[in-house]
Amino acid sequence: MNLRKLLAAAAAVAVLLPQTVLRSGADDELLYDRSQDLIGEISMTQKRPKASALQYSEIPVTAFRISDLSPAADTDMDYTDWWYSEWDDCRYLFLPVTADPAQLVITYSAGDTLYLNGQAVTSGETADLSGSDGLFQITVGEQDCGTLKVMQSNLGCIYLTTSHGGLDKLDSSRYVTETGTVLMLNAAGGTEYSGEIEKLSAHGNSSWDYSKKKPYNLKLPKKENLYGMGKAKKWVLLSNYLDHAMLRNKLTEEMCKAAGMECVMDSVFVDLYADGSYRGTYQLSERVQIQKNRVNIRDLEEETEQLNSRKLSEYPQKVVGAATAKDYMENSCKYYEIPNDPEDITGGYLLQFQQWNRYGKKCDSGFVTARGQAIGIDGPEYASEAQTAYIRSFVQDAEDAIYSETGCNAKGKHYTDYLDEDSLITAYLVQEISENIDATFSSFFLWKDSDLTGDGKLHFSPAWDFDLSYNNFPTTRMNEDGQKGHSSLPDNLFAAYFPIHGYDDDGLTSSSGSGRPAAGRSWIGQLYQNEAFVKRTSEIYFARFVPFLRQLTAENRPYLTELAEAIRPSADMSNARWHTYGGKDYSLFGYATSGADFMESVEKTGGFIQKRTDWLCELWQPEAFVRGDVNADGVCNAADAVLLQKWLLAVPDTVLVRSNAADMLADGRLDAADLSIMKRALLK
Repeated sequence: MNLRKLLAAAAAVAVLLPQTVLRSGADDELLYDRSQDLIGEISMTQKRPKASALQYSEIPVTAFRISDLSPAADTDMDYTDWWYSEWDDCRYLFLPVTADPAQLVITYSAGDTLYLNGQAVTSGETADLSGSDGLFQITVGEQDCGTLKVMQSNLGCIYLTTSHGGLDKLDSSRYVTETGTVLMLNAAGGTEYSGEIEKLSAHGNSSWDYSKKKPYNLKLPKKENLYGMGKAKKWVLLSNYLDHAMLRNKLTEEMCKAAGMECVMDSVFVDLYADGSYRGTYQLSERVQIQKNRVNIRDLEEETEQLNSRKLSEYPQKVVGAATAKDYMENSCKYYEIPNDPEDITGGYLLQFQQWNRYGKKCDSGFVTARGQAIGIDGPEYASEAQTAYIRSFVQDAEDAIYSETGCNAKGKHYTDYLDEDSLITAYLVQEISENIDATFSSFFLWKDSDLTGDGKLHFSPAWDFDLSYNNFPTTRMNEDGQKGHSSLPDNLFAAYFPIHGYDDDGLTSSSGSGRPAAGRSWIGQLYQNEAFVKRTSEIYFARFVPFLRQLTAENRPYLTELAEAIRPSADMSNARWHTYGGKDYSLFGYATSGADFMESVEKTGGFIQKRTDWLCELWQPEAFVRGDVNADGVCNAADAVLLQKWLLAVPDTVLVRSNAADMLADGRLDAADLSIMKRALLK
C-alpha cells in the first residue's frame, strides 16, 4: 500500500471513530508557535482570589518553623516553614515521609501565645500534630487566625541549602548559578547522598520560562549512585509544573523500557525542601550524557582531553560557513581548534537535533546539514575540527540517502548503512504516540559509537522532555506537501508531518527569515513516504508498544493509575503548594488537560492515550499483518483458527508464528474472545 492509499485508509478510519468530531474545531483552537523560544504574552487565566476576600492573609505570627523532620539523619537541614495559600486562605505544613507528626519541634514568633485546636504551643518544644485529620484551628491569644492543614508525603526527600541568594534568586534568572549542600533520603529514611553541590543551575527552555516551580540541573563534586540509578555527577530535578498529571515524563520512560529502547534515563520522584521552604514533588532524573550508566559508548571527549595540555573549552572556537557561532546557516559548522586527536575519531558521538533558533545559543560544537537540519554535538561538547568534519560528513551522507528516490546516496550506500532503522522507528513511535510537540525539533537524541566497538551506525535514543506531550499543548505542524498534524487530536498523524528545521509553513523560506530555501520534510517525514518504512513502523508498534499501552490504560487496574497512586500523597502536597489543578481555567495555557484534582488530571492523560492507541492500531494494522493470520501464510482461514485454539488449550509444541495477528480485540491479550471473533469472521 503506497502512502496515498494509506492516508486514504486513515481518513476512512477517521470517519468511523467517534472522537473525530473534535477535528471540526481543530483549526479554531488556541494554538502556540513552538518555533519560537518565547510564546509571547501568555494569557494566565488562573483565577486568584481578591485580596479583600483573604481573611487570614495577615495574622500576628511572624515565623513558624517545624524542625527535626528526619530524626534518624544526622543533620540540621531537616526543617520547613509553614506556607500560606492565597487559594485556600489557610496555612499548610508539608511534611516529608520521615517526619513523625506526633513529635515535631515547633518554633514560632507571635504577638501572643499560639494555640492549635485550643492547645497552647510552647515555642522550641515538641508538639503533637498527628490528630484532627490534619486540620488545626490557629488562635493567637484570643484572635482567630484561620486553619493549619498538615499534609505528609510518602516519597524520599531532598533537603537543599544554598550558599548565596537561595533558590528565589536562582529562580529569577536562568543565568544565575548556585552552590550549596544537600541531603538526599529515601522513603525509608536512609541516606542516598550527603555533601556538597558543585553547581545548581536552570534547566530547560519552555519548562523553565513558563514554570513558577522551576526545574534545576544539579552537579555533584564526584560521581554518586543516587537511588540506585548508577554513579554520575550530573543530574536534573524536573519540576513537571506544566504537566498537571506530573507523569508524562515518567510514563514515557516506562514505555521506552517496555519497547526496548537502547538508552533510557532512569528517574525517581522526591520531595524537595530548599532553605526551609517546601518546593513540591520533583523528578530526580539522570541527564543525557556519554557515560557507562547512561549513553554507554566510547568517551571520545575524555580521550581527547588526555592528549591535550589545556581544557578543551579553552581552545579557540572556529566557525565555517556562517558569520558567527550564533548563526544558523545551511552547510555550516563550528568546532574548536584542538591540536591533538585520538587515532580513532569514528566515535563516540552524542548528537541532538536542535531547534534552528536555539542552535547558536545552545550548541558549542555542531553543524547544519545541506537541508537545514541543525545538529548539536553534545559529546564531545568541544569537538575538534577533525571530529566535527568526520561526524558531519557521516550524517550528511545519511541525509543524502534518506532524501534520494532510491534510498541510496551518490556513493551508492543505502540509508540503513548509516543508521539503525529499528532504532529510528522506535524513537519515532515514541514521538508519534505521545504527539510530542518538539519531536524532531529539539531534545531528539542520536549517537554513534566507535566503528571499532560499535556497529558504525547512528542510533536514536534516549527519549527526552515530554511534559508538553500527550495532548498537553495545542499546536500544529505542516510539511511541504500540505500534510498537517494537530498535537491536540488523538486521530491524526503528527510527528510524521514535521518539517525540517528552517522551514516555514509557506514552503518558501527558512524560519530564520533569510529567504534561504529549506527542505519541507523532516528525516522521519521523508522516510514515512516509503512503504517499507511504514510497514516496519507498524510491525514495531504492535510488537513493542501496544502491549504496554494496553496495560497502561487497562480497564482493570491500569498501570497509569498505579504510577499515580505511588506518588499521590506527594502530588497532593505539591498541588496544594502550586495549585496545579482545577480545570482549564487553572492551566497555564488555558487548555483542558488539568483536572479537578491530581487523579482527574491523570485520568485525562490516560483517556487521550487510550484514544490515541486505538486510532494508531486501526491505521497501522493493515500494514502490520493480515488480521487473524497467526501462521503467517498471508491469509486468515480455518488453519489459523485451529492453531489459535490449540495454543489457547496449551497443546504441546504449539507456536503462534504471528501472535500479534491473533489479538482480534486489540486489547493486548489473547483469549477465547479473540478465537470467537476469528471464527465468526470466517463463517461470514
